[in-house]
Amino acid sequence: MKYREVTFIYQPLKPWSEILVAFLSELDFETFEEIKQGLRAYIKEDNFNFSKINSICKQLKCKIDIKHKVIIQENWNEKWESDFQPIVIGNKCGIRADFHEPLNVKYEIVINPKMSFGTGHHATTCGMIDAMLYMDFKEKKVLDMGCGTGVLAILANQLGSKKIDAIDIDDWAYNNALENIRMNSSSNIVVHKGGKEKIEGDYDIILANINRNILIQDMYEYSCNLHQNGLVLFSGFYEQDLYLIKQEANRQRLKYISHNTKNNWVTVKFKKI
Repeated sequence: MKYREVTFIYQPLKPWSEILVAFLSELDFETFEEIKQGLRAYIKEDNFNFSKINSICKQLKCKIDIKHKVIIQENWNEKWESDFQPIVIGNKCGIRADFHEPLNVKYEIVINPKMSFGTGHHATTCGMIDAMLYMDFKEKKVLDMGCGTGVLAILANQLGSKKIDAIDIDDWAYNNALENIRMNSSSNIVVHKGGKEKIEGDYDIILANINRNILIQDMYEYSCNLHQNGLVLFSGFYEQDLYLIKQEANRQRLKYISHNTKNNWVTVKFKKI
């Protein structure tokens, strides 16, 4: 499978990064990476439509230069190996590749991300991990929805969960999660390829780092498959969209508990009442 890397160069970064991500999310872009010059985004080659992207950029009151190129899987592996650096979150959880030296942390995760989302560097993954480190996962049944690399599921396993279902609709993410789970000897995780139809109920904790629209669209299923007093962590949206998430959560009997913010990206915790 081929992906298209699209680089958007503009200044200032705020508020244009937030606005651009909101628009591009509607065009099936899967991953966003904030860079010093602007934004880098990735989309499957079959979904790439330059005229639609260019049209969005022209609507914004900001000069945006667009560069794009095709990335095949082999080139992507070379790219991430040259760019990927180990990261430590909350002084407890470290994420590295298998060619890095071991990290002196309580929870260490080794991944090979390929084209899948979830290295710990993005604010949403970092926010989810930081929140997870303060939660009780012992003997809990967990759902990691939109699992990407499987990094959240792997951490849930290390935190003591008894069973974890990890679901992603993307082929590469599914295969990558399987590979990373094997690499971390995470025997309590089952990976499923698909969407919300793969959710198999009665979870104690649900993790969903996706995007605003999908979270709102699928929140009914999350609530229906969550135990009474069960917890949900949502991320993948900006702070200005938190009220929309709260509104839908309230409709689905999910009570707001707390949230953290990193670079305007939100991770929010709810409890089923």
